[in-house]
Amino acid sequence: MKQKIPLYVQPGARKTEFAGYFDGKMKIKLKAPAQENKANQELIDFLAQRLAISKSQLAIIQGLTGRHKVVAIDSVLSFADINDAIIRP
Repeated sequence: MKQKIPLYVQPGARKTEFAGYFDGKMKIKLKAPAQENKANQELIDFLAQRLAISKSQLAIIQGLTGRHKVVAIDSVLSFADINDAIIRP
């Protein structure tokens, strides 16, 4: 089942981490710069690690070049489980 998760990302941060909420979306700080798709790749890596799923189960379906993104997650995880996994330190 696919879940769609709206995110706000901030590239060029000191470290990659969950950073609260912005504009009603989870905010993810990314260490990678917003150049040559590096931040998008780091976002996928971060989410795959937090959710313990394969990177191939994740896709950015909106916002490839912006900070407001929607990520599709092809997993049996519920929205609440996904939320909890991303938020945990």
